Amino acid sequence: MKQLESGSLRRELDCVGGRRRGLCFSKELKQRASDWIAKQRALGVGVAEIAEELGLSPGTVLRWSPKMKATRALIPVQIVRERSPERLVSVVSPLGFRIEGLSVTEAAALLRALG
Repeated sequence: MKQLESGSLRRELDCVGGRRRGLCFSKELKQRASDWIAKQRALGVGVAEIAEELGLSPGTVLRWSPKMKATRALIPVQIVRERSPERLVSVVSPLGFRIEGLSVTEAAALLRALG
């Protein structure tokens, strides 16, 4: 059934001629092809395979795909201020022990714990 449908669509698309630019295809033919493309994409068929079956470019398949039309809407964006990187410190004991890579909060807690 898939091959009959795609074969019929391809013959109709091929009848338009070699030019295939812009508005050469009728709205009805584009709609039928778009519906068929949507079914194939829902089945997991890749864009390249669909393009080959219909004799179209992958770009045309993407433009005629209903999923592509739905993704063109603007969506709200919230800008969040970037946090400044946390400063890391080293603690060196009087005997020469060294602890590196502590945040200021962690270093203060360590010094309190050591007394």
